[in-house]
Amino acid sequence: MSLELVSVEDFSHNQFQYIEDPFSFYALMRERSPAHLSGTIYGGTWLMFRYADCARLMRDERLSNARSAVPLRFLPAEQREEFADMLDIYARWLAFHDGREHTRNRRQANKGYVPFTDEYLEPRIQGLVDQLLDQVDPTGFDLMSQFAFPLPAMVIADVLGVPVEAHTELNRWTDDIAHLFGSTSVSVEHLRRTRESTRQLAAFLASEDNARRSRAEGGLLHQLREAEVRGRRFSERDVVAQAALLLFAGVASIRYLIGNSVRALTAVPATERELLLHPATAGPAVEELLRLCTPVSFVGRVAGEDFEYTASDGTAVPLRKGQPLLLYVASANRDPAVFDRPDELVLDRPLPNRHLTFGTGRHLCFGDPLVRQTTRIALSSLYRRWPELHVPPQENNWNNNLGFHGITSLQVTGDA
Repeated sequence: MSLELVSVEDFSHNQFQYIEDPFSFYALMRERSPAHLSGTIYGGTWLMFRYADCARLMRDERLSNARSAVPLRFLPAEQREEFADMLDIYARWLAFHDGREHTRNRRQANKGYVPFTDEYLEPRIQGLVDQLLDQVDPTGFDLMSQFAFPLPAMVIADVLGVPVEAHTELNRWTDDIAHLFGSTSVSVEHLRRTRESTRQLAAFLASEDNARRSRAEGGLLHQLREAEVRGRRFSERDVVAQAALLLFAGVASIRYLIGNSVRALTAVPATERELLLHPATAGPAVEELLRLCTPVSFVGRVAGEDFEYTASDGTAVPLRKGQPLLLYVASANRDPAVFDRPDELVLDRPLPNRHLTFGTGRHLCFGDPLVRQTTRIALSSLYRRWPELHVPPQENNWNNNLGFHGITSLQVTGDA
């Protein structure tokens, strides 16, 4: 791929050529146009590709996370009213808050999460992993549909204290939301489907049956309702919104990270994959997989005020209040200015691994410990059972948006 063969203005998250191989495009953009103004994405959006710019802008207080309505910018203002109830849920997400509001709500959410230590979660996640792997045929199975798709929805349902058997519906609802936020162009038809999925997810999380179940099990859904900080509690709508955020952010991330990782690990000798099996080396190995196999391609922001930013190559970036920016962490994670052998999987890469997969600064992803732990247990269990796990040649079936980058099916076998 070259910029001579590709019109940069044609770049979008929904074109197959970029979904299939975004990394060649990212490399060219880092070199030739690291700060690029797209006139087609959201009506005018700055795209940033270098590590230095992504890391700096994530910490820039002039930028805002209040971006819940950005995917609807193509709609006339009067038509956006149709989706006001859907946007109300998203606007309550911790991820879309700024300043004191973000600090207050993050403190509140963290208190709800206190009981869910690694020691508490480890056997529960391991039990779900074993349950799924016990059901597959090691002579050949689809890693994605039989393992990577159900697992994260089951894990997060268990953490919330709602039925793990609901994983099929949870995947369907959150996939519609992920397509909305991972795409750069969506249809009104998809918006309406996403609105209905969001409504059904909220009703599921707010149901009396699930409230009773979560209370009895001490689940996070109940803990969020009970958490009190300085005399303040979340409203019921805020509780439902934060639970929906955890599902949205965690389900697709873990799913595609597992799939992307197994694909990448096929190029690594079985002796190196053993690093995933030992506590002392599994952590650094997972950090490297998070860097190279980044499942979430970008972090979004909007300008909170008019200002001019100077990019790492000297490009003047004039920003208007409300204008979106997309910070491509999947590109930053392969920036040769920061990482040695940036396009290689180095499972024993020394810590700290400075990847930006979960962001940086005060807006570090709320669910990052659960993503790390679930991925580590899933991969270590796979390779402990089948050290010679093999991925035969096959066509890659990619997800339909670059925002959540990964495959939807992957045939594997435990045979050498």
